[in-house]
Amino acid sequence: MLSLSSLAQLALVPAAAQAFNLYEHLGNLSPYFTPPNTPPSLLSGIPESCSVDRAFLVHRHGSRQPISSELPTIQNLSYYINNNTALFKNPQGQLPSEFSFLKSGWSSSFTLNNLSAPGRQQLFDHGVAFRLDYPSLYTDTVLAGDQDRVVESAQWFMDGYYGRYVEDVAVLNKIAEDNLTVSWITSTDTCKTWEYSSGNDLVTDWGKVYLPGIATRINKALSSAYPGVNFTAQHAHGALWACAYGTAVYGIGRSPWCAVFKPQEILEFEYELDLLMRGAFGYGLPNNQGPLLGSLLVSNVTTFLQSSTGQNLSLNFAHDTTIDLGLTALGLAYDEQYPATGPPNPSRNWRTSTQVPFAAQMLFKRLTCSNNETRIQLELNGANFDLSPVGCTSDYYGTCKLADFVATKHVKTAMNITDGDATWNAACL
Repeated sequence: MLSLSSLAQLALVPAAAQAFNLYEHLGNLSPYFTPPNTPPSLLSGIPESCSVDRAFLVHRHGSRQPISSELPTIQNLSYYINNNTALFKNPQGQLPSEFSFLKSGWSSSFTLNNLSAPGRQQLFDHGVAFRLDYPSLYTDTVLAGDQDRVVESAQWFMDGYYGRYVEDVAVLNKIAEDNLTVSWITSTDTCKTWEYSSGNDLVTDWGKVYLPGIATRINKALSSAYPGVNFTAQHAHGALWACAYGTAVYGIGRSPWCAVFKPQEILEFEYELDLLMRGAFGYGLPNNQGPLLGSLLVSNVTTFLQSSTGQNLSLNFAHDTTIDLGLTALGLAYDEQYPATGPPNPSRNWRTSTQVPFAAQMLFKRLTCSNNETRIQLELNGANFDLSPVGCTSDYYGTCKLADFVATKHVKTAMNITDGDATWNAACL
């Protein structure tokens, strides 16, 4: 019989425990996947009377190595294991099967920043799929933020989309990612008062709540085999990162650390990443910075979809932060409460796993429908995302009339903001 504590743990699991897929709950470090529609009651695809005649794609870079703020936590775990090789190589009792890899030792082999093999595959595959899915859309110009993993992602997508003679038929333009260049891809860079700590401080608070319990459980599970073992809360944190990045760098099923964790613990880690992204690149930012910083994306998308001149496709390569800020500017994925010390709301709207996995695709589509009606649809990672929270009336596919979308307060506000104007300066100086 399940105990009350076991039932409480299962309360956070969206499906039966045996169906839990941890790779869809690694926050913005999840490998690409297509989630259910938002909400799940939406129909997939587009209305029968409509066709896509114009589209704006914002594509996150693919799976990558850790960044500089993440790698030390993984390395500290590696140091602990390698400084205690005699302990781990010689279990004194029964070693739980999920920890058997420790007998052979474990070392971090991660580097920094670069796109990984799974990341390259994600982007190439997406390029091929996009060409097949939207044969009537085309552009010969691509834009990428000038950071190596973003540029390489654009190049792999282009190889899939254009083919082997890509350099003869398309141009890749790069926009600087620095504090001097106004860019909707990295709008935080020119907001002087923006701080990463707006999200990272929340991570610290939540970590104090959930990480010690994981460390205690692991030490208890290993106590017979390894008397005196002492994995700390930070070691547990490093192991969670090692699961996520072992997956990002080597592929699904190839990190031994993932099997160590219970579904509840993965969900708690997912909430950490939700807190980080919402706090630093969403609704948790002070002075209304989230909607402000995302407004540059919204205005670019809206201007492009309203136009009837030029090529009918815009291909852009960016970051998870770009997409999250765009959602914020539109009033999407909003929650009234998002407590840093929990408990996580299992029905919360802001979820980085489904919003911005590695290689995330935010696709805005203009639809031409019967009776000369023009509509707009948001497809996020292959799933329809209801636009009604923006302030327009949506149909069963989540689409709105384009004119109604443009007339909403969220969009009108975004269209009237530029980097350096009075509204911008009030929030960013």
